Amino acid sequence: MYVVSRQNGKVVSKKVRASPYEFTIATRAKWEMIISDEDIEIHAGEYRKIRVQEITLGPETLVIPCAFTYHNVVSTVKVGLKEGTSVIEKPRHIHYAYVFAQETGKVREGELIGVLNIFPIMFTRDAVEPVILK
Repeated sequence: MYVVSRQNGKVVSKKVRASPYEFTIATRAKWEMIISDEDIEIHAGEYRKIRVQEITLGPETLVIPCAFTYHNVVSTVKVGLKEGTSVIEKPRHIHYAYVFAQETGKVREGELIGVLNIFPIMFTRDAVEPVILK
């Protein structure tokens, strides 16, 4: 399979060998606020990537955006890393949110635009670490 990510601003496709694996999700979780780190104007129906205050995730955590709307103009669909993709076994740092505008309006720096549900996980069998193939 190929993993497509961004490195130094360029889109890169790497062939990797990996395998599916099972995990157990904890019944304990953490809420983390998604706070805008820039001012933007956005139009109803627009999908956009915006900077957010950094959120640090520990290794072996699963992140699911909360389904509730926390901002009257936008809803957070997903979050992203500066470096693009990353394996779950290492710490990750979220710097972006991808938002969908319900209405035309503004998002200002410091505004709450969403919440993440962060669940610790435990692998139920050893996963094969992805290997880059040449």
